[in-house]
Amino acid sequence: MTHFIAVTGSGPSQRDLLAECKGELAEKGYETFERFTGEEWQDLFGALSTGGLFEEKRAVVVEEAELLGPFPEGSFEDLFRSGPATVCLLVFDKDLPAGLSSLPKDLLTVRKPARVPFWPKERVSWLEREAKKRGVAISREAAQLLIEWTEDGVEILSELEKLAVASGGGTIGAELVGDLVVDEGGRQMLSLLDGLCQGDVPAVIGALAFLRKREEPLKMISALHKRMRLALYLSGATPEHARRVESALEATPFQVRQATKAASLFPRRALRDFVVAMAVQSASAKSGVGRGWDGIELEVFRLLSALPGK
Repeated sequence: MTHFIAVTGSGPSQRDLLAECKGELAEKGYETFERFTGEEWQDLFGALSTGGLFEEKRAVVVEEAELLGPFPEGSFEDLFRSGPATVCLLVFDKDLPAGLSSLPKDLLTVRKPARVPFWPKERVSWLEREAKKRGVAISREAAQLLIEWTEDGVEILSELEKLAVASGGGTIGAELVGDLVVDEGGRQMLSLLDGLCQGDVPAVIGALAFLRKREEPLKMISALHKRMRLALYLSGATPEHARRVESALEATPFQVRQATKAASLFPRRALRDFVVAMAVQSASAKSGVGRGWDGIELEVFRLLSALPGK
């Protein structure tokens, strides 16, 4: 009998899923994977219906299966059930042909890439579940940092595997993520954001000097606006209001702690003026009339000048 496994998706997620399917089949005794080179479904059916007498574990891989065209009309179930025991991996970038998708479950399995949640809080929970499935221990703070710094789901899991090896079987901590995942530019960006929230003037000046030479202004404007907007909303907020803000903005506990520190240091009016200034800077940059790094530094120093005793 022929059993089809339809692998869907695109890019790295599709390749990883195909490799995962091959790995699962290899564990079941499938040692080789034939590459189908025909052009039509009928060619494939012919190839699947033949095979060596002693081929008990035969697997065929069809790349870009959508190029085979529409799935032929008619009933092929008897053909698939009567042929030699074969697994056929069909790789699709888009949706499956209607005729193929209507095959019964004992003849067809559809594999799709795991859906990675959009919101940060849900992504952290997803990452923790993935780590547990792999027998990897990762701290909540490390998971939050990895999610904050890496967007693509496949890349996140790839970094998780690297971190697992680097941890030597121990728990992956935030320091290890910072060392291996966050590059120097990223560390300086975090230094700028955290330094600003803590009122650490030397740290802010050092980070600005580094980032000015290497990063685009719009990227920094966005990061500064996001962090200090949270501080503004938390400034003077009741515990209940603060919880609602944290939930609405999907802020991580680390971001909340830093923003809360900023809210305790800076006057609410100074935070408001800075957030508005970053919004204006963003709009100006996108329209090509922004002041770039000069405008960013001016507003950062204006905010720092509002610190008590400055």
